Amino acid sequence: MSNNHYSVVVSNVGQVFEGPSKAEANEAYEKYCRLSKATQGRYAGEDVTLWEDGQILKEHAGWLTA
Repeated sequence: MSNNHYSVVVSNVGQVFEGPSKAEANEAYEKYCRLSKATQGRYAGEDVTLWEDGQILKEHAGWLTA
Protein backbone atom coordinates (compact mmCIF):
# COMPACT_ATOMS: atom_id res chain seq x y z
CA MET A 1 0.00 0.00 0.00
CA SER A 2 1.26 3.41 -0.99
CA ASN A 3 1.78 6.20 1.54
CA ASN A 4 1.84 8.78 -1.23
CA HIS A 5 -0.52 11.73 -1.33
CA TYR A 6 -2.01 12.97 -4.60
CA SER A 7 -3.89 16.10 -5.52
CA VAL A 8 -5.23 17.74 -8.65
CA VAL A 9 -5.41 21.52 -8.84
CA VAL A 10 -7.25 23.58 -11.45
CA SER A 11 -6.11 27.18 -11.73
CA ASN A 12 -8.71 29.77 -10.75
CA VAL A 13 -10.76 26.97 -9.10
CA GLY A 14 -8.45 25.27 -6.59
CA GLN A 15 -7.99 21.70 -5.46
CA VAL A 16 -10.49 19.33 -7.10
CA PHE A 17 -9.03 16.03 -5.88
CA GLU A 18 -7.06 14.91 -2.83
CA GLY A 19 -6.28 11.37 -1.74
CA PRO A 20 -3.94 8.37 -1.59
CA SER A 21 -4.96 6.72 -4.89
CA LYS A 22 -2.77 7.39 -7.92
CA ALA A 23 -5.36 5.80 -10.21
CA GLU A 24 -8.14 8.07 -8.92
CA ALA A 25 -5.83 11.08 -9.14
CA ASN A 26 -5.05 10.25 -12.77
CA GLU A 27 -8.77 9.87 -13.52
CA ALA A 28 -9.48 13.27 -11.99
CA TYR A 29 -6.55 14.82 -13.87
CA GLU A 30 -7.79 13.46 -17.21
CA LYS A 31 -11.36 14.58 -16.46
CA TYR A 32 -10.33 18.15 -15.69
CA CYS A 33 -7.97 18.25 -18.68
CA ARG A 34 -10.96 17.37 -20.91
CA LEU A 35 -13.05 20.06 -19.24
CA SER A 36 -10.21 22.55 -19.65
CA LYS A 37 -10.09 21.90 -23.40
CA ALA A 38 -13.74 22.93 -23.73
CA THR A 39 -14.71 26.40 -24.92
CA GLN A 40 -17.36 26.94 -22.24
CA GLY A 41 -17.77 26.18 -18.57
CA ARG A 42 -16.09 26.88 -15.27
CA TYR A 43 -12.97 24.84 -16.11
CA ALA A 44 -12.62 25.89 -19.75
CA GLY A 45 -9.14 27.10 -20.60
CA GLU A 46 -7.74 26.56 -17.11
CA ASP A 47 -4.39 24.96 -16.20
CA VAL A 48 -4.56 21.54 -14.55
CA THR A 49 -1.77 20.11 -12.36
CA LEU A 50 -1.36 16.63 -10.87
CA TRP A 51 0.76 16.55 -7.69
CA GLU A 52 2.36 13.67 -5.80
CA ASP A 53 3.76 14.48 -2.36
CA GLY A 54 4.31 18.13 -3.31
CA GLN A 55 5.99 17.33 -6.65
CA ILE A 56 4.41 17.99 -10.03
CA LEU A 57 3.74 14.78 -11.96
CA LYS A 58 1.78 16.21 -14.90
CA GLU A 59 0.78 19.64 -16.12
CA HIS A 60 -1.78 20.71 -18.69
CA ALA A 61 -1.55 24.30 -19.91
CA GLY A 62 -5.03 25.62 -20.59
CA TRP A 63 -5.74 27.81 -23.57
CA LEU A 64 -6.13 30.85 -21.33
CA THR A 65 -2.40 30.75 -20.50
CA ALA A 66 -0.90 28.66 -23.34
